[in-house]
Amino acid sequence: MEPMDPGVTLHDKVGRERLAEAVEPLTADAALEVVTAAASEAVREALNGRTAEMELTICGDMEMPRLNFDHMGERGPTDVLAFPLHEWTVENGHSHLADEDARAGLPSGRRGPFMLGDVVVDLDQAVRQAAEGDWSVAEEVALLAIHGTLHLLGHDHDDPDGEAAMRDLEHRVLTVLHRRFRAVDWKPGSLFDRAGHAVGAGF
Repeated sequence: MEPMDPGVTLHDKVGRERLAEAVEPLTADAALEVVTAAASEAVREALNGRTAEMELTICGDMEMPRLNFDHMGERGPTDVLAFPLHEWTVENGHSHLADEDARAGLPSGRRGPFMLGDVVVDLDQAVRQAAEGDWSVAEEVALLAIHGTLHLLGHDHDDPDGEAAMRDLEHRVLTVLHRRFRAVDWKPGSLFDRAGHAVGAGF
């Protein structure tokens, strides 16, 4: 496999043993490579080929309910949260910075690495959703990473046009992942079959 994508800084809050147990028969390292590639490819697709940096945190039910309550005002765990550092507009499926100062720094990179924000994925919730959908945990976590990254870049699915744009980007990212990571037991997936949750369906 290729090295992990340098644009994604990964924070593993669950530990390699727990992760390995969840994603077998893949190794923990292989699963993390898939997940970081999912986030990185979603950035490239949403930014029309440009790259930027982001953080991706894998946590569990011990941490996610607190984050969900503190930031969303909702009790209990959720599958993925996105914490963007910038405001975005979406046109023709691509993300554009709404902030002129930030926009000046993105194309040239003269201000150093351009940080997008943080995406947090709950591994325990991913395990439950993968079991419900009858596909691999590695695929579910990759879907959640895509979903959260697109939210980080201003995409949403609260209206038909926004959902269609996210679905199109999702399919393009998954096509790349299917070709690149053949060790994953991929099944066709969609992020939008339950509002706000990443689950699978035909595409």
